[in-house]
Amino acid sequence: MRVFSFPANRWRLGLLLVAGLLAHAGRAQSPAPTRDLAYYLAQARQNSPLSADVHNQGQAAQLETERLRAFYTKATGTLVANYTAVPVLAHDNGRTVLRYSADNSARYVGYDVALSNGALYQGYAQLTQPLFARPRFEAYAQQAQGLALSQQSLARLSLHDLDKLVGDQYILCRQDLDQLDYVRELLGILDKQRLLVRKLVEASLLKQSDYLLLQIETESQQVLFNTYRTAYHRDLLDLNVLCGLGDTSEVALAPPDLPLRPAGPLPGLSGFTERYRLDSLNLAATQRVFELRYRPVVNAFATGGLNAVTLADIPQRFGVSAGLSFSLYLFDGHQRQLSRDRTRVLLATTRAYQQNFATVNPVRQQRLRYELRQVEERQRLARQQLANYRQVLDSYKREAIAGQLSIVAYVQVLKNYALAARDLVLLENSRLLLINAYNYWTW
Repeated sequence: MRVFSFPANRWRLGLLLVAGLLAHAGRAQSPAPTRDLAYYLAQARQNSPLSADVHNQGQAAQLETERLRAFYTKATGTLVANYTAVPVLAHDNGRTVLRYSADNSARYVGYDVALSNGALYQGYAQLTQPLFARPRFEAYAQQAQGLALSQQSLARLSLHDLDKLVGDQYILCRQDLDQLDYVRELLGILDKQRLLVRKLVEASLLKQSDYLLLQIETESQQVLFNTYRTAYHRDLLDLNVLCGLGDTSEVALAPPDLPLRPAGPLPGLSGFTERYRLDSLNLAATQRVFELRYRPVVNAFATGGLNAVTLADIPQRFGVSAGLSFSLYLFDGHQRQLSRDRTRVLLATTRAYQQNFATVNPVRQQRLRYELRQVEERQRLARQQLANYRQVLDSYKREAIAGQLSIVAYVQVLKNYALAARDLVLLENSRLLLINAYNYWTW
């Protein structure tokens, strides 16, 4: 008996080819990854500069507080150097000459030596220590922290807006997918019906025009399928842009899990009204800072170095000094009262905005809940209508095959079914958008 054999290298080559084909088939048939709304919300927050802004504003406020503490409560050291020359035209012994100073001249033209000291040579170090300055530091620190909190509040509000935008865009993408699903279902029904009708046409039991009518409807639905697929790809890329993702691949999106939030906090505790509260605090802090200018400012200082008016005396004019400085506003044209009046007006404006929001937001939430109930009722009726259409389609399919019903009537019912399926998708999209809007305002 003769045995045929292959060289070992050909066996290896064959195995590699088979493995490669299997791997390629596995890659070709692997489903697209599925992502959910929580993934995109997390990515949007992580990639948005607003998240870093919230964190950095708090850190910047702390650093500013430390700077203000050093400025208002710690001693400062400075180095001072001055040189002033006061030349004069001296008239001595019948001659007029330009001299460096008028110290030894009886008659001269120039600054009075009693006022100018002839010249000035200064070079000294000065140490200044603010006294009784802690209230001043606390007022400025409170103002800086209040401004930082306001910036953080605005950044958090922008993040909240971003959450709503991402949710709305995700819902739009899901609408595209749901439309693809019902068109795909219609294409499946049409494909099965076309096969049956073609066999009946070949058996001369139905007309060729019946088959062409189904073919035209199939092509129309295929156009819709391509339209919805293009819309999904476009809307998915817009979703990636909102979330700061550089991904351009097509993925599947899970149905969004959007539970209706319970009734929100009292209007005065809402995230939207937090900015009004902080604005009021900032106005009060700014007024306190302005009031500080009418308090006494006391500093202790000490100097050490050179202070001379004659060049020849410089070696003997090194010394030290110490003292206190005091300043106090006496009158400034009633600016204090004007500032208080301005602050009172701005506080009234802020309270008006806050009161307006507290009044209209519950009405807005009530309207959204009412619309949501109406949409859910319409969904219930639409599902029942869709179930009835399926029953009619099954009955019409049998009657059309048996020759008891025209294909035209069957296609018309199929179109009505397609419209009902589309309306149900749009109702689900409206329901999710209403929930997303309600959750946005219940914050």
